[in-house]
Amino acid sequence: MKTIVRFSSKSESAKFNIRLHSFFFLCGVLFVGCKSIEPLAPTETIIDPPISEAKASYLSIPIEINLESYYKSAESSIPTSFSGKEKNCEGLSYTYQLKRDPILFKTNAVGLDFSTKVAYSLDLSYCPKCTYLFSNEGNCVVPRFFGSCGINEPMRSASISFATKLEIASNFNLKSTTNLTKLDLSDPCEITLVNYDITSTLDKEIRKEMKTIQSEIDKEIGKIDIKSTCASAWKQLQEIIPIETYGYLKLSPSKIALSALKFNQNKVCFDLGIESYPTIQTEKPISKPIALPNLSAIKKTDGFQLNMDIFASYDSLNQWVAKSLQGSEFILKGRKIRLDSVQLIGADGKRIHLSIQFSGARKGKLYFSAQPKLDVNHQIIYLSDIQFDLKTKSILLKSAKWLFNEQIIKRLEHEAKIDLKSIFTEAKHEITKSLNQDLEKNVHLSGSVHKMDVIDLFPLKKGLFIRSEITGKLKLNID
Repeated sequence: MKTIVRFSSKSESAKFNIRLHSFFFLCGVLFVGCKSIEPLAPTETIIDPPISEAKASYLSIPIEINLESYYKSAESSIPTSFSGKEKNCEGLSYTYQLKRDPILFKTNAVGLDFSTKVAYSLDLSYCPKCTYLFSNEGNCVVPRFFGSCGINEPMRSASISFATKLEIASNFNLKSTTNLTKLDLSDPCEITLVNYDITSTLDKEIRKEMKTIQSEIDKEIGKIDIKSTCASAWKQLQEIIPIETYGYLKLSPSKIALSALKFNQNKVCFDLGIESYPTIQTEKPISKPIALPNLSAIKKTDGFQLNMDIFASYDSLNQWVAKSLQGSEFILKGRKIRLDSVQLIGADGKRIHLSIQFSGARKGKLYFSAQPKLDVNHQIIYLSDIQFDLKTKSILLKSAKWLFNEQIIKRLEHEAKIDLKSIFTEAKHEITKSLNQDLEKNVHLSGSVHKMDVIDLFPLKKGLFIRSEITGKLKLNID
């Protein structure tokens, strides 16, 4: 059976055609309305931006070395008694004995002081005139004059002091110079033989014996191994330091310097100056240790100032972006749109790509590009000049032009921010914790981070390259 539709006039036929076109148009709208918007992802032309060379960072690490063991070694190696004599036919002949008390060691502002007391005895004789007619050794022509002190009576005493100056050569060798600074014959021998005062002779002989003490002190102090201490510190500063939840800190030292030596409470103190190029990476970097170089003259600083390069992957940054944008809702021309997820997905060398999964009146995915910016004063990374990706723009103009709306862009620009202050508060705590540890036996690292600031950033294919400054204190104690 055929059904024939007839029109009584041309006007009725035209009306029917209009209704038919309207019907098919409505069906098309309904069909498109049910379909998810899934534009192709942006095509990335990867040209990572040039990154300027990192500036050198400087660490000033106070080092303390306890001198107690060296004092004990010096004390045990220096003789406790000395003796000497001089025999002459004509003039003064004598023998002497010296016994020292334990040496007292202490530090001063620029070096070391040593002091001790000496007990001595003296046996002497004096001949005014000798003749050598009957003997090669000579004979006194008159009876000799004899005298003594400290024999068959308490020994006499003298107070003695030394000062030691220390210097470090470029090869880390320690140069020690000890000099006698005081010789006080507080209980002198009051012997005068035919107008010959023996005080000056006694002074000369004691000074001669004290050179032995000076030599031993320099020998023992010279055993202080500054080079091994610095080599140990240098080695440890090349170790990779894990930072919980953030990755790995690599200091990469390049030069080393030492400050002038200072002395305090039986300790020698100096600052180990290090030039370095530190980085923080999410993946553990490869470490290739380099040998301890000779001393250099480098910039002096208080504590440390690190120009730290940090690589933050987009995966790690997405959690911070999600906090401000995920779950946001819009009313666009009477239709509700909800942002289910927002992700940074890459960069083309200058701009970052974002993908947004949405639902509501329509569902699907939108792609944008944006310029990452840094607010140095407020330490905030934000997105500016956000634009629809060309492929997203094309599909929206064809199927959902109402979604091609500046309200989304304005909301993204207002909300898509990463507040670095909150991130750095936790990071400072974790880095500080990593800087307080025993590196090896008798080597203790301690430190704290005072301030962290981002000074520049570069969008790369897989993440943001962030250049930051970190200041704080670092100390190395070696027992």
